[in-house]
Amino acid sequence: MMQRQTQRSSSIRTTVDDSGPPRTKRPRAAQACDRCRLKKYKCDESYPCSHCKKSGINCVYQGNYRQRENDRSASYVSDLEKKVDELSAKLRVAESEIASQRSPQSQREATAPETRQVPHSIIDATPCSMPRHGSTPREEIPLSYDNHDEAGDSVEDEISELNHHTNGIEFHGSTSSTALIGHLQKRHEPRRTQERHSLSGVPEYSIVSTLHNSSFSPSYTTGPAQPAALHEHNYYFEQAHAFMNGYFENIHFIHPLIDKEDFCLRAHDLWFNRTKQPEPSFVALYLSILSFGALVRVWDEERLGGLTRFEWSRKLFGEAQVYLNHLQFSNNLDTVQCLYLMAKICQNELNPNLAYMYLGLAIRTCLAAGFNREVRNSTEQRAGWISKTWWGLFSLEIEMSFSVGRPDTLGMDEYHNRALPERDDSEYAIIPWMVDFAQMIRKVSVQIYHSRITLQDKLQVALQIEAELDRWMLRLPERIKPDVLRQRASGGALRDPKWARRQRLVLGIRYYNVKMLLFRPFLSHFTRKLRHPPIELEQAIGKCLDAAMKTIEVIYDIYRVHTFFRCWWYNTTYVMFATSTLLLPMIKLGMCPETIPWRRSVERALEILEAMDESIVARKSVDLIKRYLREFSLSDAQSSMANIEGSVPAYAAETPSQGTFDIPVCDFHFTIQCFRNLTAT
Repeated sequence: MMQRQTQRSSSIRTTVDDSGPPRTKRPRAAQACDRCRLKKYKCDESYPCSHCKKSGINCVYQGNYRQRENDRSASYVSDLEKKVDELSAKLRVAESEIASQRSPQSQREATAPETRQVPHSIIDATPCSMPRHGSTPREEIPLSYDNHDEAGDSVEDEISELNHHTNGIEFHGSTSSTALIGHLQKRHEPRRTQERHSLSGVPEYSIVSTLHNSSFSPSYTTGPAQPAALHEHNYYFEQAHAFMNGYFENIHFIHPLIDKEDFCLRAHDLWFNRTKQPEPSFVALYLSILSFGALVRVWDEERLGGLTRFEWSRKLFGEAQVYLNHLQFSNNLDTVQCLYLMAKICQNELNPNLAYMYLGLAIRTCLAAGFNREVRNSTEQRAGWISKTWWGLFSLEIEMSFSVGRPDTLGMDEYHNRALPERDDSEYAIIPWMVDFAQMIRKVSVQIYHSRITLQDKLQVALQIEAELDRWMLRLPERIKPDVLRQRASGGALRDPKWARRQRLVLGIRYYNVKMLLFRPFLSHFTRKLRHPPIELEQAIGKCLDAAMKTIEVIYDIYRVHTFFRCWWYNTTYVMFATSTLLLPMIKLGMCPETIPWRRSVERALEILEAMDESIVARKSVDLIKRYLREFSLSDAQSSMANIEGSVPAYAAETPSQGTFDIPVCDFHFTIQCFRNLTAT
């Protein structure tokens, strides 16, 4: 009894003593090493911990906890390094803008007239006003760049015009085909364009209106407020199979976002009245797939059910829009996929402005539904298809925005933590590879076309992006690697599934298209200045022209073999990108040996566009190119070239070599000589 009282009083004293300032208690180790846990030591969680280090014993953590933490630390450091790189690039841009505002006198004092240090890269370069500690002076080389010229002069190519067909203003940035054609026209005939603008009573000339698809526009989609009674037509059962096959056997393989098996089961429910009230969002998706399939399938017949290709596609597109209007922004997967398909339909109808708008709705619906996020305890059974849809839209949004020269609406990448589809050997593996490709396209847009840095610095960035693009190309799975790079025997390609052959064709075209646009600002800058460039700029211009010719060559070869590819109307845009790039130096040089291969490529481009004469925009593009070729043939450049015929070595250009993608197809030194003589005269 006395012992228990003594313990109780001791406890009371302890409680009273503890009423003072509390002492900080050492937190318990979150994960002690095996030896400290066994010996009941207080582990400091280092690696090795202090006890093991003192005893000279190997420090081991259960379940490789420390290794996982080290991996997280490495990833964390990598993320921080990326942030530092981004901030360094922004700081560099700000420094360039400040430098551009200095007086000409201060610029002459800061930079020698004929020399300047070439930075290693724009990403890791230190701004000019900050000393580079510990660096060794680099060799100074003579340079012909104009330091007053910011490479942000692509702003001159941007177009903001009234579309007379829709009475709406459309902006097309410097990476759009419309802006490239407008730039070509402005450089070739500035006076004639101004004369058209000054004519009284005549609407201001608009290249946007000229290339507009007047037979397909938003006004076509107007309809009743309530969905039509499609069950009376049994949801177009007689034509549905042909149109569905037209979609799933073609474009679906490039953006495989839709579960074909599930879609077909739900379509059967519509046809055989298995559901009394079909979901409006699925009916909208169903109609959009029929519309897209009718648009891109090969039509051996002139009409089906009394309607032509475009009549069917536009009728179904309008009815899908009516269902979307009735839904009023329903946030579900069917609605997102419907909006995606309608954006692709507009893209293949060659209405880029409307395609951009529909795709923006698809992206916003995804964000509103949280499809870009990994949500805990999600009961969504189609999580895998949500992932495919979101990341497919992610890459398409960047590509489509780039093609019209506008910003994408995706926000920071940190917002999107939805898991990527697996990089396996299935048809869906193209999605993560296209996400990588889209990130490089974004770099071209931001760092090449919209950064105010000197032309020399921009060239260094372009070479870095080119190296990254080539590494991406080489890492592609063998099945979908474009034929020009494939290492396997030719017999293996014949056994590849249909989806792999389709993806291979498209990836090759996209590679050359982006490579051409990567170096096109240097060609545009050169044709503006008409002065002799340094050797590295010559090489960049040669790469641009080479990629333009390869784009046309690849599409031409595909058209000869694959009839279905002629119905992928968006190829018109790729062809016009390449053709306007080749015409730009052609109209400056006129007829000469160097322009012979370029003209041959442009004539092939005409054949491609003429094969798509069902499209009104393709026909308009043919007329535009033919006019430039006629003026090119009648140019007086031949007389200018005759004066230097004896001083320039004979040159016979060959067609682009097969099996390579990095060898220029023409000797650009000869082109430089032509430019120098033309400017001298």
